[in-house]
Amino acid sequence: MLLTDGEDLYNIVLNAPIGICILNADTLVAEIVNEKFLEVAGKPYDAIFGKFYWDAFAEARTHYESALAGVILSGEPYYANEVELMLIRHGEEEIVFVTFVYAPIKDKLGQVIKVAVWVLENTKQVAEKKEQEAEKLTFKKERDRLERYFMQAPVGICILQGPELIYELTNTAYDHMLLDRKLLGRPIFEALPELVDSPIQQMLLKTYYDGTPCEMNDVLIPVSAFEGGPTKDRYFSFSFQARRDENDVIDGVVNIVFEVTGLIQIQQELLDAREYSEQQKRVYETITSNTPDLMYVFDLNCRFTYANSALLSMWGKTWENAIGKSLLENGYEPWHAEMHEREIATITKTRQSIRGEVSFPHASLGRRIYDYILIPVLNQDGEVEAVAGTTRDITERKVWEDTLAQSAEKLQAINEELEASNEEQAASNEELSAINEELEQLNKELLEAKQKIEEGEVALRLAVSAANFGTWFLHSVTREFITDTRLKQLFGYFPEKQLSFENALAQVREDYRDYVSAKLEYAIYHNGNYDVTFPVIGYHDQELRWLRCIGNLKADTSGTFSTFTGVVMDITEQHLAANNVEQAEEGLRLAIESGELAIWYLDQKLGTIIASPRFNEMFGLRSDENVPFDAVIAQILPEYRQMVEDAVAATFATGANFNVEYAVTGFHDGKLRWVRSVGKYVQNTKNGNYIAGVMADITEQKTDDIRKSDFIGMVSHELKTPLTSLNAYLQLLQQKLKSSNEKFAINALDQSVKQVRKMTTMINGFLNISRLESGKIHIDLQHFDIAELAAETVAETKLMVTTHNIILKPIAPTFVNADRDKIGQVINNLISNAVKYSKPDTLIEVSCITDGQEMCVSVTDEGIGIRAEDINQLFERYYRVESTKYISGFGIGLYLCAEIIKRHEGRIWVESEPEKGSTFYFSLPIVKSTTLDTD
Repeated sequence: MLLTDGEDLYNIVLNAPIGICILNADTLVAEIVNEKFLEVAGKPYDAIFGKFYWDAFAEARTHYESALAGVILSGEPYYANEVELMLIRHGEEEIVFVTFVYAPIKDKLGQVIKVAVWVLENTKQVAEKKEQEAEKLTFKKERDRLERYFMQAPVGICILQGPELIYELTNTAYDHMLLDRKLLGRPIFEALPELVDSPIQQMLLKTYYDGTPCEMNDVLIPVSAFEGGPTKDRYFSFSFQARRDENDVIDGVVNIVFEVTGLIQIQQELLDAREYSEQQKRVYETITSNTPDLMYVFDLNCRFTYANSALLSMWGKTWENAIGKSLLENGYEPWHAEMHEREIATITKTRQSIRGEVSFPHASLGRRIYDYILIPVLNQDGEVEAVAGTTRDITERKVWEDTLAQSAEKLQAINEELEASNEEQAASNEELSAINEELEQLNKELLEAKQKIEEGEVALRLAVSAANFGTWFLHSVTREFITDTRLKQLFGYFPEKQLSFENALAQVREDYRDYVSAKLEYAIYHNGNYDVTFPVIGYHDQELRWLRCIGNLKADTSGTFSTFTGVVMDITEQHLAANNVEQAEEGLRLAIESGELAIWYLDQKLGTIIASPRFNEMFGLRSDENVPFDAVIAQILPEYRQMVEDAVAATFATGANFNVEYAVTGFHDGKLRWVRSVGKYVQNTKNGNYIAGVMADITEQKTDDIRKSDFIGMVSHELKTPLTSLNAYLQLLQQKLKSSNEKFAINALDQSVKQVRKMTTMINGFLNISRLESGKIHIDLQHFDIAELAAETVAETKLMVTTHNIILKPIAPTFVNADRDKIGQVINNLISNAVKYSKPDTLIEVSCITDGQEMCVSVTDEGIGIRAEDINQLFERYYRVESTKYISGFGIGLYLCAEIIKRHEGRIWVESEPEKGSTFYFSLPIVKSTTLDTD
């Protein structure tokens, strides 16, 4: 039955859980618009339906008009995933993120007649109720076009057929949600048994039997990754819509579904984070709510991230309208706000605390005078991440000090009067008595102020304890030393033990003891701040700790003595981490110096290379000379120059590691050196990408390799002449013994000839390697049929090898321009290799195929195979697989094959698995007109 009823299509579009708009391909007029689309667009129905699409969305026209036109012209859909888009929604500009598809709808002749715009807003995942109901339009479409239409959708769609609800169609998105399930042709409750006896089963059956459409959002469904496996909680939004045949009888159900598990998890994580934040807020409020002092925290943008109840009360604000605001926004006068902003910037730069006094209006008490201290809050890397502050109201104390000063002036005036006139003594005594009464009252007020200060100090100690600081008080004259339990713990003392200043200083590590003492004395005698970092050895636990001690000298009004107060914090972890970094850098420096390596950095602009003096030395430059990239390239021998430039370009283009060997000529000394340079690509969005590397002088190693190759070539050449003579004599003996009955002698001669041929092949290999490495090998190009060469080589091998079944697959005539002898040598080496590493009576298959531009020869065996870790090194000189050391050979055959193919501008590679055999391939261009000659 064909699904051609336009009413069905209309209902499916209107009930889809994502936005859909159907456009006329000729006029781009909107013919169908569902409520989800209106919700994403933020526009009324009349502004889109029946209107030219780009009139409704003029703000997006410049970005996507060409894409929509391309869909109509090409017939191919256009996908945009989570793009940022500015839309005018509800009359206002709004930035939204959407995923949408322009999907073509074609007629029977393949012409695009309509375009479906599928859109899913990623900014809000919970759909709102639509405000208007779309008008119904009619059109017919065949089922095959509807299926293609569904397959392009970015959400899962399936069609379930018949009363058993058998999977008739699933699109790509639906299959992706159930990757390891076989669906098509199976009833849904057989393919997904997790749905049996669930509300989804009831809704699905209800839709099929009475045609009721169903829609559900954010539904929890336990689904297993594979059939029969353990289930995992996943969340889906979906709709069920009955499908009807031409007689309006229900024959199936259309299901549209998309997974929202990730969104649900994100929502839960946000709830957990909010709950944790509220919990931390309650903890901090509990710690600081009982102190009259004002306590607060700034971020590095000078915005409040915390304020205790006392500070909020002073402002006359609540947490919600104060936190996250700047100083000006919380009522600070401009001069006051600028002063604190400068102090915060200074603390961020120096990591030193700042203390001062300031006048500031109180919400209910008027202008008050405050003493404040700002302290840096450091992260685990020792960097300032916030600034914490404590402020104390000292208005009463200031008033008392002013009153006391005024009283002193009055007493001075009275004394002068007493000296001038004794006869006024009686009257003056009465006045003095009154003044004394006033002083007594002032002393009483002073005691009350002192009590308030002491109460504030108790609250401050509670706050310091919550921050896990140790506190101390030191009399600058008597050296009386008062500490809390935490400070004793940091110096390795038990809480009940007395800790004197001398005892504390004795626990400072000896190399820092004089330094700490001198800093303290300087602060005392210069009325300054004290901030010093030092190590201590615990008195009882003998544990090494690194401490940071911060203090401030405060003189009383008489100036006869001063009290030194401060805090101590444990910074052991940060200090040891910094030391580890320094030690690692020192170890790297020693490794580079002992290996006589050079260090270099090259930015992507290919400007001046930043390098160590050793780098300059290798290129024959003075240590103080700049090293432009062009100057370095100029010192490389011409035959290696392009290789180095290509390697640099490849590293910047792909991020591949840089690893090359090449020869250079010293700029000043003219000395020839061989170097190996190794580098790694480093991305740096701030300062530009660059390659960082090291370079080693391998001149001596290269010289040894050249001597070794010359020696092998000389010895191989000297051995070749006697072997040729020996082979000739053996063949003469074979001819003379043909009519003889001496079977033993005949067999012995046959074996001797084989061994001589093996030796000749081996010596020819060494000679070819010597020529390759000295650059003297000659490639003699000929125009020949590779199929004929393969047949000749297989035939010759069969005469020598009777232990294996060697088969040549039929090969069409394929002509190439190459060195016929050397390509024959490659084929022979590959077949010989297959014989060597496979058991007798197994199959060896030789074939050749073409793809228009090149031909490819392959040799397949049923041998022992090759491990993956050996494949990349298989074509290196003298490399032998560890598991085949019992098989004779020098590891030069495949290396020689690779070099020959390389000089023909071809490719060689292998595909293999252990115990499953191997296939060696090499390819050559079919048409080649230039001559290759490396002489």
